[in-house]
Amino acid sequence: MCAIFGIVGKYDPIEAQKAFETLTHRGVDESHAIKNEQYFLGVHRLAITAVHTPHIQPIREEDLLFVMNGEIYNHRVLAQELGIEGHSDTQVAFAAYRQWGDRFAEKLRGIFAITIIEENTVKLFRDPFGKKPLYYTIRDEQIIFASELKAIHALKPLEFDREIIPCYLSYQAAVAPSTFDKNVFQVAAGCQMTITKTREVSTHRYFSVLDTPVTLHTDREAIDQIHQKLIESVTLRLPGEVKYGALLSGGLDSSLIAALAASQGPLHTFSIGYEGYEQHDERPYAAEVAEHIGSKHHAYSFTQKDFLESLEQILTILDEPFADPAMVPLFYLMQQIRREGIKVVLTGDGSDELFLGYRTYKEYLDIEQLSGLKYKNWLKAYLKSHFSMHKEWEWYKRVLEGKTLFRSSAELFTDLQQNRLLKMNIKDNRSLDIIASYRQEFEESRRSAPVDWYSFLDLKIQLGEVFLRKLDRISMAHSIEARTPFLDRELVKTVFSSAPELRAEQLPKGWIKEIAAAYLPETIIHRKKKGFNYPYLEWLQESNQLEVIPRVQKKYKLFNDEQLQWLLSEGEQGRFQHQIFSLYILCRWMERQLG
Repeated sequence: MCAIFGIVGKYDPIEAQKAFETLTHRGVDESHAIKNEQYFLGVHRLAITAVHTPHIQPIREEDLLFVMNGEIYNHRVLAQELGIEGHSDTQVAFAAYRQWGDRFAEKLRGIFAITIIEENTVKLFRDPFGKKPLYYTIRDEQIIFASELKAIHALKPLEFDREIIPCYLSYQAAVAPSTFDKNVFQVAAGCQMTITKTREVSTHRYFSVLDTPVTLHTDREAIDQIHQKLIESVTLRLPGEVKYGALLSGGLDSSLIAALAASQGPLHTFSIGYEGYEQHDERPYAAEVAEHIGSKHHAYSFTQKDFLESLEQILTILDEPFADPAMVPLFYLMQQIRREGIKVVLTGDGSDELFLGYRTYKEYLDIEQLSGLKYKNWLKAYLKSHFSMHKEWEWYKRVLEGKTLFRSSAELFTDLQQNRLLKMNIKDNRSLDIIASYRQEFEESRRSAPVDWYSFLDLKIQLGEVFLRKLDRISMAHSIEARTPFLDRELVKTVFSSAPELRAEQLPKGWIKEIAAAYLPETIIHRKKKGFNYPYLEWLQESNQLEVIPRVQKKYKLFNDEQLQWLLSEGEQGRFQHQIFSLYILCRWMERQLG
């Protein structure tokens, strides 16, 4: 695991080195670069696999240059197939490219961002679910790529794209390929970007979970195969050379991952809670699981002071606005984990999206039935003339108008909410335009079941753009690699090989609950799911942090004053908390980046 950075074309050596050094936090064990007048390639290494093997990156062999940020969990299997020794996953990935060309990415089971330079062509590959980031820009005679935007912005100024704000307010982050910089782009998950010597750019999607044929038609088949793949996935992700642990909230998903890991050897587990806010505190459940599985458990208390201090540190590392409030306690927890000498942590991310664990999935399925109403024009007209700021109003409107209802669990502001809030003309269904390529991919797959759409889109947006981005930036800020066993390529394909009607019948997470029965107490398996929450808005209000919103508004005139004041007053009553947090982060970022 590491950071990669490169420039192809003429460059200033001093500026290139400074840009490269902005990524040191991602790999604190070694740093190496190769360069000549026409390129600079650098790698910061966080040694997890083949820890005692001398560095081999960047690789330069004849006319080929190769750099990788990632972990290839099946590298030993691939080494056997290739007939080589497989001590290093980087060596195996390189050999795989030599053997299979661009199709080598289809063979890799892991997390990666890879750049290959060959015959003046730059190829960028990103893993199937977007766990590892990869950004690029083309300017003048240069192609620049990096694991984080900050390295690119060390070489070129930010060109703020005001048009990305609706995307951010819709989905809590910039959605690939866009960024907050109008001339910097991110490689989408499961894709290869190719940039030729004439600066022509093409995209090829080498992986789509929708291509998986449906072969499992009974619950028993699905449960048995998912169980087998999950054990295999956890086993593959347990490092053999460095100290590791697992995040443990006390919920079903993290508890099951921790239990499977603990069954294979000693395990450290980590949880966080909030003194005085017991309604948000799940540490007692985490402690129950830790005792049951025999892990060495570490529990931490997160206070308002910790929140404010962690938030300030996060704001210095965020390259773009990012609206998930869970990043702040996660940052604090990762700090504590690193002090324990942990280099790798397992998480339970991905289970809700794969096994339909969110309560709203059932609500969406129910509302979908309205599309079949024979006489609905009166109801459609009534809704249009009786606007409400609540999301349910938007849901009914979409279905009655025959539009796509579900637009990801990450959806925050609806289009009409934004149209009232922003001093921009936000047309109806703009949020649908942002995800149009995913809707097209889904329709071309000939799948039609709503549960397949919900799960597929949340893998792309809720996970790829929000949860996994948060996990990568926050963990790597502390030189920790986070691994997500539920998002193993083969496990996800197994889930999508299950008949959609079976998936709909087992929600929420019936299959996972049955698997967990062999590992966890009944009290954990069947306890009511608690959505992640803590008093972040209350703490921002008490510390007068929200004053940044009217301050930035006065300078940049982003919002309609009356609607902004209404929203902030609603926040004082405990409503629209997440929406206000997104505005706060946007304004803090703008103040830091734009002045």
